[in-house]
Amino acid sequence: MPVINIEGASAVGKTTTSSMLASRYNAFHIPEVNSWWQRPEDEYPEWFFERQLDRWSIAQEKLQKHHFVVIDIDLFQPFWYNWAFDFTLFGGQSLDFVAEFYRKQIRAQKIGFSDKYYLLSATETELRKRKAGDLGRRRGGFEMNLKFIEPQRHYFQALNAFIPGLVCFIESVSIESNVKKIIETIPSRSQEHTYSMELFEFMVKWLREHPAKEFSGDST
Repeated sequence: MPVINIEGASAVGKTTTSSMLASRYNAFHIPEVNSWWQRPEDEYPEWFFERQLDRWSIAQEKLQKHHFVVIDIDLFQPFWYNWAFDFTLFGGQSLDFVAEFYRKQIRAQKIGFSDKYYLLSATETELRKRKAGDLGRRRGGFEMNLKFIEPQRHYFQALNAFIPGLVCFIESVSIESNVKKIIETIPSRSQEHTYSMELFEFMVKWLREHPAKEFSGDST
């Protein structure tokens, strides 16, 4: 039974797609950290990382009763999100700082890579249209998150080149089409890369060698 991950920009349809998969196919949807946990007043640097460990633990537990688990937003988000903004966010957490925490947890098998990643995409015009039409969500970081779209795409393309088939790229035309594509391509079982240190070290090396500004404004 696989664990899959859905990623993409704000308003692209991650949460709605995840929820529909859960309701139709006896899957379990694990939402983003801010949906389940309230940040403490005295938040320490590793607090957000630890919540990713919690989400992974919940995923392993829920696999016992569900056909698959859908994780809404990547457990390894602290890597590429910080990288996309030149490691200037969250008190300037460096790549080495994030990698040191995660490396130990992967070796202890307290966190792992999803069996398959789905990167949803839509044009900026379409994203703005969806945001305007969704009155139920504030989406406070919408403008900022538009800036990581191209760097994020290149990052996931690199992972997919390292492990072919790891990532499926979906143009998010509708929630129905997203769900259809995911069900058609979802792995039937867990994959061998779950706790792969080779994949992890490749990811860290690639982020170190490719500044996000290389991809800013790239429309190819």
